[in-house]
Amino acid sequence: MAANPLPRPKRTSTKPPAAPSKEAAFYRGKDRSGDTVELSLKDLCPNPFNRRAMSGVAELAATIQEVGLLQNIAHIPADIWVAHYPETADNITAANVILFGEHRWRAVQDLDWEVIPSVLMDDKVADARLITLIENLRRAQLSPLEEAEHYEALRSSGLSYEQIAQKVGETAKGAISKGTVWKRVQLLALEPEVQGALRAGTLAVSTAERLQKMSAEDQREAVTLVRGGMRPLEAQAQILARQRQTETESDKVPAAGEPGVSTGNAKPHQQGSVASGKAALKSRKTGKKEQPKPSADQYEQDRRAAAAARDTACQLLVETTDVGDPANSELLLKAMTGALLAPQQQSAAQQRALVWLRRAERHRLDDQNASSYFNAVQDSGDGELQLLAAFTISLAAAELRTAARRHSWGTRETGYLRLLQEHAQYTPDTAWEKKELAVNSTGETE
Repeated sequence: MAANPLPRPKRTSTKPPAAPSKEAAFYRGKDRSGDTVELSLKDLCPNPFNRRAMSGVAELAATIQEVGLLQNIAHIPADIWVAHYPETADNITAANVILFGEHRWRAVQDLDWEVIPSVLMDDKVADARLITLIENLRRAQLSPLEEAEHYEALRSSGLSYEQIAQKVGETAKGAISKGTVWKRVQLLALEPEVQGALRAGTLAVSTAERLQKMSAEDQREAVTLVRGGMRPLEAQAQILARQRQTETESDKVPAAGEPGVSTGNAKPHQQGSVASGKAALKSRKTGKKEQPKPSADQYEQDRRAAAAARDTACQLLVETTDVGDPANSELLLKAMTGALLAPQQQSAAQQRALVWLRRAERHRLDDQNASSYFNAVQDSGDGELQLLAAFTISLAAAELRTAARRHSWGTRETGYLRLLQEHAQYTPDTAWEKKELAVNSTGETE
């Protein structure tokens, strides 16, 4: 049997190894974008674009100590960062800037770590603002004002509201629209006292958005009332009611040199006349001060003025009533009970209700026709929107019934006015309304 042949020796090439490409030569011995490296904690500094409050660091440190660091942070070398954002140079205090993961960096400092794994993302420097915002939104940790500050920074970099909404896309709170971005940015124009209450959580963002329509003085007053224990919606209602009262009083005061408003067609008083003598005798017998009787024209003017004032009060209720708050159950029940027991023309009530909802920016759906809008609300499955729609239609139906030209008021109409007085700070101010409520000008029941 022949012996096994010896293995053939391997041939060694005499050619020199191929030269590396320019790209490979450039990156030889360097970290490339996307590489994970271990950095000393001292070689990192916070992202100047990160406006997220540094809360919950101790809790995060405890979690990391128990289960480890589940996600690496990311960084950009300081020289690359400053070259792109020279306005932030004074805030850069280390060799690398944290792109995202500042909470984790602070947490491991509490654990006395010396290094932390971090992903190099120098190719993302141009999108640093946007990446910082998206990272924070996905973690659902930003307050409304922190969101606003991020959006405003993106606006300053040249993006439109629509572009910001498209780039941010899906977040932890759901998709956002350009309208949401715009509303958040407007919060930055609120008075410092209002912003402080919003940051402290004593003022809801929806209430803060409504305060934007108020003057700086009224905004500060609203915050003062809230801090004194008043509910935010009640504070807003009180201020708006005072404004309406001031406007009404200013309309009544005649300008210098102008005669007062006529109270009717009564002839001037003549001394010694039989009519005036009888009126004086009647006044002495009844013990009441005789009031001049307004004319039919004046009653009609009063009726229209009262209807306009009630419309404003209803608009206020539509804007400020939280239909999901159990504290408002009695208000909703009163409004809807009156509408159901005395139904008004459905079409007219729907049209008036939709006008109020649009003014209050609480309509949510975009149907232009009132009938199709409320049909869409019914099909939406949104219980809160359906309750708000029913409440608004109930107010509209009650107002239409009360404002009817030749309709004599009864318990339903007076009940509706009592509701406005109690919940919308409404004050019956015309002779016509006082007559219908059986109240004289002194406020006493006849």
